[in-house]
Amino acid sequence: MSTQYVETGRRDFLRLLGIGSGAVFLNGLDRTTSFATDVYPAQKIQWIVYTKPGGGFDLIARSIAPYLGKSLRETSGGAKGGDAIIRNVTEAGGLRAYSTIYNAKADGYTIGDLNTGSYCETMFAKSEIDYRKYTFIVRNGFSARIVVTSKNGFKSWDEMMKAGKEKEIKWACGNFGAGAHISAILVKEFLKVPARLIHFPGTAENANAILRGDVQMGMVTEESARALVEAGELRVLNVFAVKSAYPGVPSLGQLGYPELAEAALSQRIIIGPPNLSREITNTLASAFKRVLTNEQFLIQAKKIGFDPDPLYGADAGLLVKKIFKYYDDNAALLKKYLT
Repeated sequence: MSTQYVETGRRDFLRLLGIGSGAVFLNGLDRTTSFATDVYPAQKIQWIVYTKPGGGFDLIARSIAPYLGKSLRETSGGAKGGDAIIRNVTEAGGLRAYSTIYNAKADGYTIGDLNTGSYCETMFAKSEIDYRKYTFIVRNGFSARIVVTSKNGFKSWDEMMKAGKEKEIKWACGNFGAGAHISAILVKEFLKVPARLIHFPGTAENANAILRGDVQMGMVTEESARALVEAGELRVLNVFAVKSAYPGVPSLGQLGYPELAEAALSQRIIIGPPNLSREITNTLASAFKRVLTNEQFLIQAKKIGFDPDPLYGADAGLLVKKIFKYYDDNAALLKKYLT
């Protein structure tokens, strides 16, 4: 049989299928255009965490991840993937993590954590990221940020305020432009705290700076510093929440700033890239709901001090955008520190 006859027959066959030889070659490389569509999720999911291992976001992500794959497979019948792989991307104060998520393919295989304070970096400088365009999957809960001092430090918030009038206090507040820094700026300005904000990469570094005596107080999240607080190595001075669970320790709400209290919380938001389909978003949200109501998971979460308080999909998005608006309303105040 001649080569010309074989090639002609092959082209005729491909025309009957309505495709060309180039399409066949591409189908061999791209799973999404194969004849048989896989049920989502068909592969592992990359979960981008913008902090180093050991921080609050990282601890919570690692506690949820082992349950997520099974939950996705139960939610989406016939799925064969869904196992979550945690990837810590900390470069540029977490901005690389946000960029990775923002530019990922909208196929449901890249999700990540969002620190709402990072939005403020876009208020005074151009950015490739429009934080409002992320797909908001779930607010799995929140953590109160607390201001702490060492066991030999200030006995109370009032004592710190009085001492600061004589000599400026050094306050460890986390990465520049991150949520902890934004919260510290707002509290410093509204409550007239006589302190200078000192930047460290995160909660662990803030706590270490206090214990070494480099600063007199610092900001941490409750779950990440719980062991040191319970051991008496750190003393709580203020709680960035509506109410305080610490006897004799004031909260922002109790000091008369309930709106600031909501904005100053560490909101645990899980996001996907822009334009993630409603079907995939709902599948992910349903899977997270299974995890966050799983009795075994809740027992484990309690051990790290995490108390889930979820909002799903559009409700999570409304909360985030409300916080963004609060930042916008206080842009003039934030500009003094961020530019």
